Order: sequence, then C-alpha cells, then structure tokens
Amino acid sequence: MNSQNATQKVDSIIAENPNLSLDELLTSRKINQDQKAQAQKKPSLQASLAQLEEQIAQYKQFDEDYQKRLTTEKQALETAHKDEMDKVKGAVAAEAKAESQKEAKDNLLTLSKFLRAAAAKRQSGDETSPENRAFEGALLLVYGGEAGAVVAMEQLILGSDEKVPTVDQTPSDFTCKLELLPYTHLCVL
Repeated sequence: MNSQNATQKVDSIIAENPNLSLDELLTSRKINQDQKAQAQKKPSLQASLAQLEEQIAQYKQFDEDYQKRLTTEKQALETAHKDEMDKVKGAVAAEAKAESQKEAKDNLLTLSKFLRAAAAKRQSGDETSPENRAFEGALLLVYGGEAGAVVAMEQLILGSDEKVPTVDQTPSDFTCKLELLPYTHLCVL
C-alpha cells in the first residue's frame, strides 16, 4: 500500500511538471534518487502487468473452454449411459415378456394334455374305473366357472399332492401330478 502511495506521489509530481525530465526533477529536489529509479521502472512494470493480465485472460478463456468441454463430455456420457440403460431395460423387459409368454404357453399345453387325456378316458367307455372317476372329478372342478376352477387348473398345471375328488365329491386315490405319458394316466397314485 505504501509503495502504491509512493508511486502515485511520484506520478503526481511528474504530471505537475510535464516539461521537466526525471534528472531535472531530481536536481530541483522534487523527487529523490529512489523515486527516479521507481519512475524509470514503471514502464517495464506496466508492460509486465499487461503481459500478466493477458496471461490471466488466456487462462480464464482456457478454463472456460475446458469447463464447456467437460460439460459437453459429461452430457454425452450421461446420454450414452441413459441410452444403454434404456436398451438393457428394453432387452430385459422383452426377455421377461418372452419367458412369461413361453411359460403361459407351456401351462396351456399342460392343461390341453390333461383335457386330451380326459377325452381319451371318456372314449374308453369305462366310466366306473377309479381313474375315470378322478378324471371326471377333475373336469368338474375345471369346468366350475368360478375361482375354484382357476385353482383346479393351477393344480393341474403345476401339479398338486392333493387327492382329486370324484364327481360325487368323494376323495379318489389320484393326485394332479402329471406323468409324461402321452394322453394316458395324467393323474397318478
């Protein structure tokens, strides 16, 4: 702060005496030797100051450009990440849907096999056999047209250890466990 005041003092003396050189100001004792040296250094200091201010401006511009580039790259990465996540989510959803559809078709196929086996049992003509009575009881549950019918179909599809009731609601010796023999003995002991 003192050197700034001293510099301002020398500048004001020089401004008050525009027709006198530094040597003449020194001779007339308006400034001393240190003030003369200070005044002589001022142009090089001002040039250095201007150069430093230019460098600061360049650094600020570099920082601004760098920050813009970082922001752009960050946005590009975020967009790419979001796109990749959307792609993965889409693939997972499609896979889950396909798996769900396959499972539903497999379940319907199992139910269809049961219905085919039941039809084959009906055509055999032996309505009084315990197996036929169990098939008819299972059909009665499936054709029930209520929530119990859905439970009966699920038991047929997934398999159940519960005994299948006959048409007259007496328990049979058969469960809803699928044997993989085509069209025969769908319910087993």
